[in-house]
Amino acid sequence: MRIRTADGRLLGTVDGPTAYSGYLGPTAGAPGTWETFLIDRPTSWPVRSGDEMVLRAVDGTWRPLPDVLVRVDHGVLVLPRRSKKDPQLVTYQFGGRDRALLVSSPLQAGFPAYTPGDPRERTFTISGMTGGSPTPFGTPIKSGDQVRFSFATRNQARPERFWRLRDDASPRRVDGDAEPGGPAATSFTIEFNEVRPGLGWRPPLDAACRRCARVTAVVTRRGTGAPVADAQVTALPPSVPFAGDTRPAPTDGRAGLTASVDGAVRDRVPAGPIELRATANRFQTATVTDTVPDRGAVEVRIPMDCTTVTGRVLDSAGTPMSGEWVYVTDVQGGPILDLDGDPYQTRTDVEARFSFACVPHGQIKLSTDHDPSADRIVTVGSRGDHVELVVQRASATVVVRVVDADNADQPLDGAHVRLTVGGAARTATTGGSPPEATFLLVRPAGAATVRASTTGYLPSSVPATVPASGTVTVTVRLHRDESVQTPMAYVLQLDRGPLPRDLDLHCSGPTGGEGRFHCLFNDARPVPFARLDVDERGGAGPERITITPVAGAFVPGEYRCWIDNFSGEQTLAHSGASLSLLSVDAASLPTSRGRWAVADVPGEPGRLWYVLRFTLDERGGLTADPVMAYRSGSWDTAL
Repeated sequence: MRIRTADGRLLGTVDGPTAYSGYLGPTAGAPGTWETFLIDRPTSWPVRSGDEMVLRAVDGTWRPLPDVLVRVDHGVLVLPRRSKKDPQLVTYQFGGRDRALLVSSPLQAGFPAYTPGDPRERTFTISGMTGGSPTPFGTPIKSGDQVRFSFATRNQARPERFWRLRDDASPRRVDGDAEPGGPAATSFTIEFNEVRPGLGWRPPLDAACRRCARVTAVVTRRGTGAPVADAQVTALPPSVPFAGDTRPAPTDGRAGLTASVDGAVRDRVPAGPIELRATANRFQTATVTDTVPDRGAVEVRIPMDCTTVTGRVLDSAGTPMSGEWVYVTDVQGGPILDLDGDPYQTRTDVEARFSFACVPHGQIKLSTDHDPSADRIVTVGSRGDHVELVVQRASATVVVRVVDADNADQPLDGAHVRLTVGGAARTATTGGSPPEATFLLVRPAGAATVRASTTGYLPSSVPATVPASGTVTVTVRLHRDESVQTPMAYVLQLDRGPLPRDLDLHCSGPTGGEGRFHCLFNDARPVPFARLDVDERGGAGPERITITPVAGAFVPGEYRCWIDNFSGEQTLAHSGASLSLLSVDAASLPTSRGRWAVADVPGEPGRLWYVLRFTLDERGGLTADPVMAYRSGSWDTAL
């Protein structure tokens, strides 16, 4: 960096008693090494208002001088006494009257308590200035901006001082004595640039390059010489940071190297050795070295090898499977095309090996025509991959029996069963005589998990082992869920779409005496144990009817539930309506006993949808019988 005064003079090293020691003061000559300082800190770019920095001097070859830094001189600081009996304490402070900025090696001890090498003597804070006021903390500072410099003093009464240009001093110099209420700080103009040992201050962007040439990388596929599209070419350290890309297909594989410097694009690369790296999808990273001439242009050829995925196909016994088709797809099974536009597919050779060239980087799936469980998803990098596909030709049958563990292992009909093997899951329901769930063509052989559940029981999972062939029977024992076995209430819940706006939930049932009750919108609590919570007329829902015990027992008998299309803007078939039957335990937790959707009702839609009838005993034992039929009628029809 270089620092200019308001009249254009540069700050440099002046009147030094030795070659590398002197004052920081204004010079009128052409700028050179003594007017240039390297920024030790901050290491990030750009410099920002409020950053701390150390300014290092350079020698005549533009190389940094060890420990020759801009420093602020120190002086005596007399500390106030706490009482008249206390001794006078004397220490040191940085800056103050007649305390100059120096360009020198570390200062020597000369004052009481001074510690040579104190970092505060060489650490300065730079602040951007606009209209005579500091810019906000963190504002970027660029070449040509106004700045001022400050430093910490070690004086609690005056903790911060600033640089001040002293044209009235001899020699003219910068002192560190500006402070609030005292001499005013001086604003300077800052210049940033790149400096290189032996070359010095970088010339302006429009200056002609002294020793450089245009560099064009020619990126091709090794063996065929075909140009590679969308390749990224970069110059590696210690080369200069130039880069270029080849065009998308169709392409000639050529990439001119450029660098962006201060917003301008440079297309000349300095002469000397250069190392180039090329990366591209479907290809391995390639690196070449070459030499840039002093002038003219040079082409650097970069051959690239394909990213290759190889492997073998074996059966579960380890026998090679020759002549088998192998496919490369995306992870969803969609086709991936090669560079010729054809799908990736090949047959294994006599040793059951396969190979795919120029495979795209990222996740792919490898599969065969046989066992889907043998499919492999791999993440392909630049260097490719090697994959073995193990195919199981034979398969097994898994029979699952679900039994009541609290009732002499009696089989349970209608239980839901989930079989997970090889990372894939299949489901079935127990049925038949005796009730069983059967899974055919199960593979691969090995560990599996069977999970079963049914209403009124706690779910359970058991491990299983799937053989390579044959049949295996797995028994899952379920324990009763007492909270479900003894419900505290039953809830009928109607859910629906926005139209028709008014669907009404109805329920009829035994009264415990003569006749039947009818629960509906205009008689929301016809008996103490049945109630409709709300008559929803705005198309939002849901509506619920709750059945509760009386004196600790449910009223036994047959209950019937139906839906009335009261507003009739459209048919029930398009209403999106569904009915759920829930039992509620003592903790108010619901358990689904069934759900029925109007979309599953056959026939022409009528005004009424007769959903189901169900029977309760006194303990709440439930037997549900779905009807799922349309009926004619009106809002006051009772089923």
